[in-house]
Formats: sequence, C-alpha cells, structure tokens
Amino acid sequence: MAELLPFYNEVLEKFFGGAGERREFIDYVVSELCNSWDKYDIFIIEAPTGYGKTTISATISLYTINEELKSIIALPLRSLLEDQYDKYKNLVGMTLIGKRYMNNPDSRYLSKPITLTTIDTLSLTLFGLSPEDFNKVVKYWSGTSMGSLGHYLFSVASVTLSNIILDEVHLLADEIKSLNFLVALIHLSIRNGQKLFLMSATIPTAFARLLERELRQHMDRIRFIRFGEECTDEKFVNERLSKNYEIEIVGLNEEDRESYIKKYIQNKIGSGSCKRVIAIFNMVKDAISFYNALNINDLPKLLLHSRFSEKDKESKIEKLKEYKKLDKYIIVSTQVIEAGIDVSSDLMITEIAPINSLIQRVGRFLRYEGEKEGALLIWYDVDEQNNLKRSGEDHGRYKVYDYDLTKRTLDSLLNAKNKGKINLHIQSSNDIIGYKDLMDMVYHESEFKVKSREITSLLNITLDVEAMSYSALKQLTKLEGSFVRDSMLIPIIPKLLVPSEEGNYNLKNLQKLIIPISFSVFTKLLEKSLIRSFVCTSCESECEYPTIHVKSLDENTIKRLRDTRRGVENLIRVMCEENISAFILDAKYDSEEGLMIEYE
Repeated sequence: MAELLPFYNEVLEKFFGGAGERREFIDYVVSELCNSWDKYDIFIIEAPTGYGKTTISATISLYTINEELKSIIALPLRSLLEDQYDKYKNLVGMTLIGKRYMNNPDSRYLSKPITLTTIDTLSLTLFGLSPEDFNKVVKYWSGTSMGSLGHYLFSVASVTLSNIILDEVHLLADEIKSLNFLVALIHLSIRNGQKLFLMSATIPTAFARLLERELRQHMDRIRFIRFGEECTDEKFVNERLSKNYEIEIVGLNEEDRESYIKKYIQNKIGSGSCKRVIAIFNMVKDAISFYNALNINDLPKLLLHSRFSEKDKESKIEKLKEYKKLDKYIIVSTQVIEAGIDVSSDLMITEIAPINSLIQRVGRFLRYEGEKEGALLIWYDVDEQNNLKRSGEDHGRYKVYDYDLTKRTLDSLLNAKNKGKINLHIQSSNDIIGYKDLMDMVYHESEFKVKSREITSLLNITLDVEAMSYSALKQLTKLEGSFVRDSMLIPIIPKLLVPSEEGNYNLKNLQKLIIPISFSVFTKLLEKSLIRSFVCTSCESECEYPTIHVKSLDENTIKRLRDTRRGVENLIRVMCEENISAFILDAKYDSEEGLMIEYE
C-alpha cells in the first residue's frame, strides 16, 4: 500500500492554497492508487477536460521522489510542457525538476528526480538513443567512428527506474506507429515492474478494447479508473449541465470563410453576449490569414501555432497568462491549443476535426466554474456539392486529418443535434448527448490498429544489451526517423534570425531560434530551393559557447537529401557528419505571426 495522501494534501496546498479545490473523483483516484499500488503496474485514468488531472500527476511525482526514486512526465506538446514546468517549480523547487526536449538539455538522460519531457524524447531515451548520444551512434552506424555507442545503458536505466506518466495519451491513438509504441511501452513497463500512468479526458471505448485485446495476457496488471463509472462528481456534473449554449454547425465556401467568421464574431461582441473569443483553424496558413484579417477595436489578439521559435513561444505563453486576467481578448490558434493549455472563452469558433480533437478544443470553452453562457460555432469547408471538402494526393484527407474520421464526426454531430440537446462538457446524461456518446458513435474498433511484428521489433531492441542503441537506430530509420510520429522533426531557423557573422554564441540562445518542421515539409522546401544552407557548431557535445558557422549545402548533399528511398537515413547521416544544429530556411518570419511558408 502506497501512502499518497500526505503528498496529495501538499500538492493541494501548494497548487491551490488548501483543500478548497478538492475534487471528488481525484480524491477517489488517489485513494485507489494507494490501495492498488502494489497490485497493478499500469493505471489508465480518464477524467474530463478542466478537471485537474495535473493534481494526480503531481501527487504521483511527489510521492515517487520521496518514497521511491524518480518520475518522468511525458507530454505531447512543448507548449504544454513549459506550462506544466512552471507549476512543478512551485511544488518542488528548481533543484529537483528538469526538462528535456529537442533543444533543451536541462535534464540530460532524463536523470533529474522529476523530468518533464516530450513523448519523442522519451521514446528515444527508452531505446538507448538519448539526444546526448545520438551523434555518436550515427557515426558508428555510418562507419565514420569505431568508438563508443554512448551511455545507452544509463539512459535506458534512467527510464526503466522511473515511474512514467503519459498525459493526453489519446494523441498516441491517432496513428498506427504511435499505438505500436504505446503497446510496446506497456509491455516493457510490466516486464520491468515499473509504474506507468496513462491519462486523458478522451479515451474512446474502442481504444480501450484494443488495449484489452492486445494486452489480454497482462490485464491482471492493468487498472482502468474512469470518471462516471466507479465514481462521479455530482457537483462538477451539475455545474457542467448548467452551462447554456447552442451549437451551430455550418459549411462554408473557402472564399467566403473569413468574412463569415469575422462578421459572426463582430455580431456576438457587438451584442455584448461574448467578450473572450477563441478561433481555431486546422492549418497554420489559415490561422495566420484570419489573424491578419481580424481587427476589432479595443480587443487584444494573440496568434498561436506550432511554427514559432522557442523564444517567441515562451513570449506567447507569458502573454497568454496576461490575457487570462483580462475580460476581453481574441486568440486565434491551430490545434496546439488542444492539449492542456489553461484558458477559457465564451465564444468559440472551431473548424471541424475528429471528435477527440474537437472535445479537447471545447475544453477551452466555458472552461471554468461559474461560466454559464456562450456560443459555439463549428464550421467546415465545402466543395461544389456542399459536401465536406476533400484534400490530399489521394483525396483521403480533410486538411491534416483523415477524411472518413472527420466526416463521421460531422455526421454524428448533425444527427445528434437533430435528435436533441448536445452538451460537449459532460460524458453522457439521460436526456442529453455528451462527448462520450459522440466518441463511441465515431470511433469503431477497426479505427485503432497495431502491427504485432513492429511491436515485437521494438521489444527486441531492449534485449540487445551489447549494441542496443545501434539496433534502435536501425529500427528508427525504418520508421522514418521517429518511433511515435509519421516522420522525424527537422530543426530549421528562418534566414532572418540567423546571426550575420560567424563567432561564439550561447548555444541555448541559438537553440531558442529553432522551429521544428516535419520531414515531408522539409523535402518540399528543399525541392523549391528554399533550403540551401545550414548552421553548424564547432563541437559535437553541447558546450555552452560553441563557434557557430553558416555553410552552404553542396549539390551532392542536396541530391542525397532528395533521395526518396533513403531520404531520412541520408538526412540523419548528413546532420551528424556536418554537426548541423539547424537548416536555414529562406522564408518570412516575425515574432507576431511566426513562420510563413508561401507554397502551402
């Protein structure tokens, strides 16, 4: 039995100033963890958006560093990581907490007592490919070095000796590759006897059934704790039921879209019914375009998306905290706002997205207790026949999402709206269709697929004790450079931000200029000759003040990078051979609008 209660009370005191913020279901979760700690390895916890799941993570982490060893909290987005980091600093202080992601080496090998990291970095470190050792392994693999494969046993031990918390785990259900990793991680956690906590507001029944099917031999080690099944919170549910809003769903022609949404916002603000606006788009270019088109007197506005430098992202987060204190604002965003960003609105305009994403977005609408009235507009692009517009080379997409999944979401919303009242703030109710009802309408078991052979390949990496990181790198290249994403993320710096002269620069300051882009976007930019140079450093390790050089890509290197058969493999080799910190992109950039890629 684990004594979590004293640490739970300490979290409540430091986060909220006492017990005034106690939630009935969180009390229940903490009690169940106390009673079940020694019986189970995997805990899957489902609680509504805005309910305070961070309290659970913090309680587990505080207990772990006091009574066991260390904890790792893996988050899907770096913006969420930074927000959570500020909360944890207040809980344990600077010496016990660290963060580690693409260009932030604060907690090397995820070794600090509490480490906040991304799922990408966790996956690399788990298989002995920690960012600290990556270049060494690549040079061994490519035959340019016969030295060390790095401290891969230390990095693996750092993960396997930790209690791991995966927040917003529903995001790993979107792709076969990320689901493969999740199932492999569960297998490894059970094999190692370590604790793994998976948390989300939106775990479809079909997704839970997949886990039960794939892990059937281990179900005695897995504990599901779901809001509304074993325990509910009547006060919370009643407060959510008291929120009064109509949901409008409208199809728009692309040429009329901006003017329609702009007029809709102006009418709502002009009538005095709404003051705090969040408008969400699926594409960065659409968000930027609308942000520039919208100017309403006395209404401060903020643009959020994934293509800002680290430096400007940090500035945006601070500005967002300031906006939360105001009674009026407009935030224009992409889906980056979905995961854990603590902000609310009384007017939300969102583009259609798969139901999981849509529910997370609505978690930023009338989020707080006492917010009763508002308006929610869900819109979508239509084709000439007024149907949901297809995109992609095979016409199988709606913007960045799977078309069929998005279409089922739209159809389910329209059907539910015709049948009766919808409330996207509750899971389900007798006479109201809630978000859990909609998820189960949209997601079928066939939606969630894994590949047993690839799961086995991931598990086998950890059995190759003599050359684990080498085996991991070979598997990584087969998986297009990422264990969890469609493809690896490539660091770029807009040409405008690159130092004009070579010399010694603070590495952290340089890294704060980096913007990650997907490999598919990178190859398109390369084809259009928008990437022709790179920034490299004079030292292989992460020294604080390396000499920064700007070099051009020669034609042979460009040809290697354009090789469609071995593109990711060649890219990894080139970046290590040249010690590349980031590629330089010839594109517009400013701190307010971010990176603008015109070909999109």
